[in-house]
Amino acid sequence: MNHAHLHALAQTLAHSTHPDDPAAARYAEAARRHLASEPIVHIRATKWITTLHRYELFVDEHGRTPRENTRARHTLHDDERHLGEWGRYQRRYEQQLNAYQRARLEVSPAFEWDLRAANWHRNLTACHLHRLQTGHLPRLNGEDATEFALARWLGRQLRRLQRRQLEDEQDRQLNALLNSWRT
Repeated sequence: MNHAHLHALAQTLAHSTHPDDPAAARYAEAARRHLASEPIVHIRATKWITTLHRYELFVDEHGRTPRENTRARHTLHDDERHLGEWGRYQRRYEQQLNAYQRARLEVSPAFEWDLRAANWHRNLTACHLHRLQTGHLPRLNGEDATEFALARWLGRQLRRLQRRQLEDEQDRQLNALLNSWRT
């Protein structure tokens, strides 16, 4: 992940939408200084940038977003919990973020504004890939934990489809998966 490239994208995006936002300029300057290993001037902005970098590094290393809670609490380290809480805070207070912060989160490959929708689309994509690779939809295959989990997810979505509990776009996308399977 190239933080300098993401910073440049976010700075351009923030400046194009809010050219006179002093807080955005302060955060962009803090990010530039942090990336150049220059002395810290804006402590709060620098802390926000370093936390975002840690969040992105966590996603790179683990392939998922940090959790802030889990049933098996002993498996959740404090660092992960803090990053998960940080992500939730960004989502909850999106309107209070300055233009640079919002833009930087927008261009981050690790951050999702809507985790549930992102997970739903990730699972749907995995079902499509599974079908392309195997020729069939995921099945409850006890020998393959990944396929088993995907089949359980698909079963839940089919029940939601039957009960008309899916959003219109989800309904359309799930039907596209099923119709492509039937052909």
